[in-house]
Amino acid sequence: MITLSPGCLCDVCAEEFGSRNLPHTIPCGHVLCLDCCNNIVKKTPSRLSPVCPFCRVQFTADSVRLIRIDCGSGFVTPKRVTSPAQDHHDIGEDDVLLFNPGTVKTRAEARRLESKVAQVAAKKCSVEEVTTLHKELQEWLQSDKLDEQTSSLQLSAALLRAILVNHVAHSEATRIARSVESHLRERLEEAALEKEKMEAELRSLRSQYSQVAQECQTLRAELNRANIRSAAPSLGVPATPHPSAGHPTMNSGLVSPPRPQSVSTASAGSRSGATSPTSPTRTSYTPSFPSPLARPPTSIHARTTSLHVGQRSMTPSVRSGTPAVSGADIARPSTIPPKPRRMSISTTPTPTKMSRSSSSSDEKEKLRVDDKQREKDARRVQLIQRWMPSMDAMARSPPTGRPERFEPSRPTSAASRPHAMPPPRYKTPLSHASP
Repeated sequence: MITLSPGCLCDVCAEEFGSRNLPHTIPCGHVLCLDCCNNIVKKTPSRLSPVCPFCRVQFTADSVRLIRIDCGSGFVTPKRVTSPAQDHHDIGEDDVLLFNPGTVKTRAEARRLESKVAQVAAKKCSVEEVTTLHKELQEWLQSDKLDEQTSSLQLSAALLRAILVNHVAHSEATRIARSVESHLRERLEEAALEKEKMEAELRSLRSQYSQVAQECQTLRAELNRANIRSAAPSLGVPATPHPSAGHPTMNSGLVSPPRPQSVSTASAGSRSGATSPTSPTRTSYTPSFPSPLARPPTSIHARTTSLHVGQRSMTPSVRSGTPAVSGADIARPSTIPPKPRRMSISTTPTPTKMSRSSSSSDEKEKLRVDDKQREKDARRVQLIQRWMPSMDAMARSPPTGRPERFEPSRPTSAASRPHAMPPPRYKTPLSHASP
């Protein structure tokens, strides 16, 4: 059974061991009282494990073990030493020779230092307090006062020294971190300034690019105009419109509409020239007897073509009509010969043709339409010639008997009968495109 020697104290709180304060041990071998073990476990954060205050070895509340001691030997260690006389009465007769006032004083000093170490470990202290306590422990250990509590004080001094070293290392790390942070902040500010400069330069480059793009568009427009001016003489189109083109004079004759495409103008001009050469108005001609084949007035349009691509005649079209024929007029013989038609060529200069640029496909389409129109005109002329009545049938009376032979109503001699003129036939209008 283990017995306690006089002056056995807890190395943390400096309380004497006894029947009410039993010693306990942790896995590392250090001996503490139960209150100190519980305080260390309670004050340790939940994310960490409690450690020994001397050797920093981890332990748990379940690993704390009680040390059994013999409390019935009759020896009881006083809790506090009040005076040397009281110590003399407490010490047994067997220990009188071992009593030494200097040793008691040394033990009291050691207890005081251990209590300070326990206070420093239990609460937060400043660096100055820890440094002062460490110096006191070093001075006491260097005084050659070897005692039983020297080992515990040495451990306490080592603990304080570790605390100071950790504080110095933490301070140095903090200083380095702050210096690195300040350096990174400076670099960040420099990067922000550089970014602003680059953004300003980018904006200036964009503005320059927009100006250059506008200049390029202007130059392209001028180049297109120059190409048009250079190609205008080869196409027969003046580079600039003539001043008199938009304001024709009154002496230029008839004003042509935008798209005249008829070739019957010459016949109309011949009629007007035959009646009154100096008059710009047109006269109408009414034949002595109407044509037996009456049809609504039609206009034969024919587009003129020229050697130059895109040029079209701008002469207005004139419609020629055939008057209607009644049934009574067919039976009457013609007494008045029809007026012969004379064609006159107008001396009025034809207006200049306006040229318009077009593609080859448009020109081919125009030629195809002109060919179809010519074929229609040829078929119409053949039909008119086939069904046009002869002069003998016109001179005779209506048939009374067989339809093969027509007899006149009254006998007439060939001498007394006026010379019958054949009915005028309208010539098929011709154009430059006709064969």
